[in-house]
Amino acid sequence: MMDCSNRYEKQMAVPVFGEEGQRKLASAKVAIVGAGALGCFSSQYFIRMGVGQLRIADGDTVSFANLHRQILFSEEDASNATPKVDAAVRELRRFQKDARIVGIREMITRENISDFVADSDLIIDATDSMPTRFVINDFAVRQNIPWIYTGVAGTEGIVMPILPGRGPCLRCLFPEDPDDAQVANCKRNGILPITPGFAVSLQVAQAIRILLGTVIPDTVIRFSVWDGTARSFRLSRNPRCPVCQGSGR
Repeated sequence: MMDCSNRYEKQMAVPVFGEEGQRKLASAKVAIVGAGALGCFSSQYFIRMGVGQLRIADGDTVSFANLHRQILFSEEDASNATPKVDAAVRELRRFQKDARIVGIREMITRENISDFVADSDLIIDATDSMPTRFVINDFAVRQNIPWIYTGVAGTEGIVMPILPGRGPCLRCLFPEDPDDAQVANCKRNGILPITPGFAVSLQVAQAIRILLGTVIPDTVIRFSVWDGTARSFRLSRNPRCPVCQGSGR
């Protein structure tokens, strides 16, 4: 029988994570919206690090255009147009066969987000859709569930942990719904696989800090993998934000 007793010893040796971080992660229930590049990277990190339960939703199928960056999928998946969540769950269980993973073959909407998130402790944005992110934001703030906004395009990205009642929400960053033609995304601006890889490293770090209670709730991180730069700035809550104010918090 394989001895897995030391599976997490190296990450528990990191002082800012430690045994407390492992305990918090092992009891956490995380919902990931999207199984594209961001979702492939983040779900793999969570499973390999020992998350308690993972829920993943995506209604798309694998194509050859996905393979350069969506690291859980194969050419066979693309040839068969395998549902992304099916392929993702299959591969994630190869890393940890007893992992508690739920895959949902649906795009997330206002109608189904409540059932999908269920009793999750944290929501991870792994989409390439601003309308879907607003669905996540409005639901998360209303239900007081922390979530992490992550957007990537080309060689740049942004990561923002959102803690309802403690800091700004996505509508504080974007008071008006941005025009799709003005928002950078993978279809229009392309994407290098290193961009979502770096973004998810920041995203999962923020997720763990949320679970540990050490995250700074008004932090926004912008980065460029091409320039080798990353900077953070503080964003104040918008006192006229219809979501924050409407939540009563």
